[in-house]
Amino acid sequence: MTTVQASADRPSTDADHRLDALLLERWERDPALPAIVSGETVLTVGELRDRVLRTATALRAHGVRAGDRVVIHHDRSVEFVVAVLGAMFAGAAHVALGVDDPPQRTLRAVQDCVPRAVLTNSALRERFSDVPDLVVLTDEECATYPPTLEPVRDASDASADDPVAVIHTSGSTGRPKASLISHRALVSRIKALQTTHRMDERDRMLHHTVCTFDMHLGELYWPLLAGATVVIAAPGRHRDADHLAELIRDQGITTVYFGVSQLELFLLTRDPAERYDGLRQMLTGGEVLGPELVKRFHSRSTASLTNIYGPSECTIYCTAWVLPRDPDLDTVLIGPAIQDTELWILDEKGTPVADGEPGELYIGGAGVALGYLNRPELTAERFLDAERLPNVPSVSPHCRLYRSGDLVRARPDGALEFLGRADRQVKIRGIRIEPGEIEETAKRCTGVGQAAVVAHGSGAEKRLAAFVVPEEGVAPGSLPSSVREALLTWLPPYMVPSAIEVADELPLTPNGKLDRRLLETWAAKRSAESAPARPVQHAPVGVDMDVESVVSEVWCEVLQVSEVGRDDDFFDLGGDSFKVLRVVETLRERLRADIPLAALLLEPTAADFSEELRRIMAHGPTD
Repeated sequence: MTTVQASADRPSTDADHRLDALLLERWERDPALPAIVSGETVLTVGELRDRVLRTATALRAHGVRAGDRVVIHHDRSVEFVVAVLGAMFAGAAHVALGVDDPPQRTLRAVQDCVPRAVLTNSALRERFSDVPDLVVLTDEECATYPPTLEPVRDASDASADDPVAVIHTSGSTGRPKASLISHRALVSRIKALQTTHRMDERDRMLHHTVCTFDMHLGELYWPLLAGATVVIAAPGRHRDADHLAELIRDQGITTVYFGVSQLELFLLTRDPAERYDGLRQMLTGGEVLGPELVKRFHSRSTASLTNIYGPSECTIYCTAWVLPRDPDLDTVLIGPAIQDTELWILDEKGTPVADGEPGELYIGGAGVALGYLNRPELTAERFLDAERLPNVPSVSPHCRLYRSGDLVRARPDGALEFLGRADRQVKIRGIRIEPGEIEETAKRCTGVGQAAVVAHGSGAEKRLAAFVVPEEGVAPGSLPSSVREALLTWLPPYMVPSAIEVADELPLTPNGKLDRRLLETWAAKRSAESAPARPVQHAPVGVDMDVESVVSEVWCEVLQVSEVGRDDDFFDLGGDSFKVLRVVETLRERLRADIPLAALLLEPTAADFSEELRRIMAHGPTD
């Protein structure tokens, strides 16, 4: 089965597929339009253009050239947007690294991508002080350069196939893999979005997606190329439904992307009577979307809801399905191919499956990445040229297909139904995770001889569990805590297993392979056994009550952990957006206090959160 949607037949040049050329043309038309809104700051198109060109000129002056990479290390902000665009105008590909990631992971990513320069602020620049021969520039330093077009002229021989972004995803070998996204790929995706979900000068799009997820590219380039305004959510508040709802209402947001879990949380935490008819279009994806969530959204807004699907290796998305307003909807599809995209469903031998039969999805077309940065063997394994697909004779000679690892089935109208994964990769609340990366990292921990990581549960309750076998002579009692502490220094919190168990040995199947199904059963059983029973009696509410004990009690119940330390971080212990809601709702009942969701989001350690609750109980929540 293949689905092809071709773009228009008119002749095109590289400039038609270069983001810098397209943005300059757009900006010259309407320099007075608002381009970015961040808090009280409003940046016009002309002001944004000048700041971007100053940054590009600064990078060029420090040796950045076409094909180089520039690390962006900023909180979500105007400065982040300027840095991303400045790197692109200098001819480089930007590599956005989260400021909250463990420093060791950030430095490993720097070593992996070998950037020419880093754009950051003065408070964060010291993180890179030990990296030799690396140019580190701050906003203030870039502002001293003139806003010239020299970077664009210097890159006059640039190609649409030059990389413009590097997106890191979890890797099964313990080393994150980085997809190289070209100008052509990203322009193709922006044009596809604009074709089916048009925006113009009257529109505003919310930018809140974390910079390590490729949808941040859509939240920036799509509205800017369409003449719409980018409205930036405050740093650290992308989980805060109250903040996002306020922005949607007060800033007149018309277009939003929410991951499935975030959309679920957003609707759960807002007043059921609250409507979002100011929105025109909502896009969602990243996880399986259920019919009930679709119906709930449709009951709260007149906006269209579109389910989009696509791995980072294929630039944001490759299929889309606008959800019908059907009260009897029972299956949510991921849709047919978008424009400039070919889809093939193949069996294990690389042969197209019969109509309606399940198979693995292979993706081709303009959006396919250039490959993985400095990973030729992995690139060859996942990105297949036509000659390596002899059983698919109609694949065009120069076509490259990305092997997604996802199982799908095609409906008669060409829309696809997502069936699950064909490999070990899992998604925890929309984030792609390779358990193998966590396993390899755990094996580096002192005292660990073997390690295995599995996921158990489903939906919002899906969790990671690790089983470690101690080296000879290592006392097992302290191993879980020491492994957790080490993992938190090397991995982002969402990749640290919520449970770490010590095993005498790892179970094997009869043919000698690791028995992952048995480990999943163990993990689910131990999770259920370790869940503390809900206490019948609670501490009385009063001025002298021990708020910290109540917080610890509730966290243990919701997170299914046996104890909580004063400095433990809610999200490091396995917390997520749904568990935030459960914690706050429980504490509202037990403390009889009006506790905003933001209290836990902004103060995620047990001690700081407890202190914030004491303040709220004494003075009320802050507006």
